[in-house]
Amino acid sequence: MWIAIGVAALFLLNKLILAPFRKLVVNIAVGLLALYLINFYGYMIGLEAVPITIVTGIIIGILGLPGVVLVTLYYTMF
Repeated sequence: MWIAIGVAALFLLNKLILAPFRKLVVNIAVGLLALYLINFYGYMIGLEAVPITIVTGIIIGILGLPGVVLVTLYYTMF
């Protein structure tokens, strides 16, 4: 009985906390890689360099690649 409760608790921990955290970490990693490439090669097509800060990391982590586009367009336009 206690083993079943422990397994259920681990299952809930994985579904409610760890899985969204993994997705956030993957979004941040892919987004920062894309942002690095934009900063490195973007001047060739007229894009401004985007500073890599905690705020841009949070935006990219939550939105993923659309966040990279949003942040890049923001810094290019303004």
